[in-house]
Amino acid sequence: MSAIDHIATASDPEFSGRVMMIQFKVAQNVASEDPATANHAERIDYAFLVIRGGEKPQLVAAHIISSNPVISGAIDSDPAALGKNVPDSDIEFAMATIWDARSLAYAAATAAPG
Repeated sequence: MSAIDHIATASDPEFSGRVMMIQFKVAQNVASEDPATANHAERIDYAFLVIRGGEKPQLVAAHIISSNPVISGAIDSDPAALGKNVPDSDIEFAMATIWDARSLAYAAATAAPG
């Protein structure tokens, strides 16, 4: 693993653009989910932040890369590809798996005084 390669991929406009598009797709799915879903209030608040354009795709790309060994492994196997060898379906899966963590962190940040 090379953090430099992961940073380069997360910062690549094409890769972070793909993350942004997939993030909108996941946000729309969350906006339509069953209200009985665990952490729904936080998940929907975060989805609205994403839909309004308030999230930073490069930051989310870094979170996806750092939290998903399949994606980081693909980047490690061909750093020069800058994530072109990572299927959209893998990004979407990773996005869905980090959604609760990101939404709970957003809720904690907005609830903090100051």
